[in-house]
Amino acid sequence: MDSSSSEVMVKKGSGLWLCLYFKQLPVEIFCRGGPATGTPVVVTARQRILYSNQAAEDVGIRIGSSMNTAYILSSKIVSFERNEEKEFSVLSHLAQWAYQFAPGVSIKAPHSLVLDIKGCLKLFDGLENLKSQIREKLPELGYTANIGVYSTPLAALSFAEGSAEAQGSQMLQSLPITCLRADEKIIESLGQSGIRDIGGLLELPMDGLSCRYGIFFADYLQRLIGEKPDPQKFISEVPRFFSDITFLSDVTDIQSLMFPVKRLLSELCEFLLARQLCINQMTFKLSHQNHEPRSFNIYLADPENDAAMFLMLTQLQLNKVTNMPEVDNLCLIANTFYPADSISGDLFHGAHLHGHVRSKTDSSNRLLNMFRARLGPQSCFGLSLANDHRPERAWRSVRLNKKNYWFPDDEREANPRPLYLLNVPQKLKTADDLPYLGGQLELIRGPERIDFGLWDGNDSARDYYIGRHQCGALYWIFFEADGNNWYLHGIFS
Repeated sequence: MDSSSSEVMVKKGSGLWLCLYFKQLPVEIFCRGGPATGTPVVVTARQRILYSNQAAEDVGIRIGSSMNTAYILSSKIVSFERNEEKEFSVLSHLAQWAYQFAPGVSIKAPHSLVLDIKGCLKLFDGLENLKSQIREKLPELGYTANIGVYSTPLAALSFAEGSAEAQGSQMLQSLPITCLRADEKIIESLGQSGIRDIGGLLELPMDGLSCRYGIFFADYLQRLIGEKPDPQKFISEVPRFFSDITFLSDVTDIQSLMFPVKRLLSELCEFLLARQLCINQMTFKLSHQNHEPRSFNIYLADPENDAAMFLMLTQLQLNKVTNMPEVDNLCLIANTFYPADSISGDLFHGAHLHGHVRSKTDSSNRLLNMFRARLGPQSCFGLSLANDHRPERAWRSVRLNKKNYWFPDDEREANPRPLYLLNVPQKLKTADDLPYLGGQLELIRGPERIDFGLWDGNDSARDYYIGRHQCGALYWIFFEADGNNWYLHGIFS
């Protein structure tokens, strides 16, 4: 296979793929939230340094060095044991973040994402604008990534992990073989055979490569150049949000957490804006290696995407945290989402669209949110109709974040009900077989028969009336035939 034929095979890939390679992910998950950017940070495994930030490199700390050597070079060094589970969790969160740029996002462990961008270029006005937006927004999260673009996902991955971009005359063949995702023994054997780049490798017969290095390596090369299809497993479109900040030194003052809280809430609002979503609850988790973690939930009356509201409610809840002496990690989680309503501008009066998305909320929701944050989620509730005609059992309380607690009345109530209902009906005196309450009551409306509850042992047969007092007050009263008594049950005015 000559070089020209290999170029034709590469061009067979009809798609367009963009890869994000997070080379420094193992260290950035620990130091992205730290204000002390000059602090040397390293990630270790068995007391050997695997990753380091720029500050550690500046003081002479090198990959593969021991921690004893690192402490000699800098007494301010901060070390973390490598946490591959956390790396994958953060990579999954970044995949959710990348969903705003392409509907097809695939996770390539341990540190890469692949995006199918063929159908997205018009939306972002070209490839360069798309890459520019990614480069602009990604540092706001505290992460850095190499970008690779090519017609096959594996080739885009090779460009990104090789810190090269397929622009101009540079093609896949010019990449070194170390950019291939293959076994180290195969790469070493190819190097010993004098193969230095992918172009030289593709000049060899594919059958011979298959016999020498195995069918899986040959299949990998064919998918790399687009000769074989390479279907990808994309993440689910169901949104999930998880973001955390690890502190380089312990935080002992809970109020000092407000700055990282603002950062996490800003990330959440940007995520909601990009995905056109709102939330009605979220969870903060405070952790420390020497203490039990502490969590608190924030509930909203209606789904929202309001950073100021989120911050106010978080501060109210944070003020209640008293049994957490130290914090070294702060986490924000949101799993329940709702579609957001877009607020458009006025076409004829020149109102500008500011680009934000909000749900239908008003001042009453803000007041309810504050009550619930201060008094607890059970302190405020909505009212809903119940399947019972007895007035004292005809309603039930429901959570505010449930959507069935309000029933607007389109028609006038045929049988009006008082706003004030007694918990227990009050027995009235009678005069001439008519109810008496500081004076005789005039029956101006009724009777309304309510006969209900035979099956639960609390059956009642009542005739309800509206009675008017001589002073003008209106009462809701009923006559119970079984006991031949009158009762006061509610007050209209």
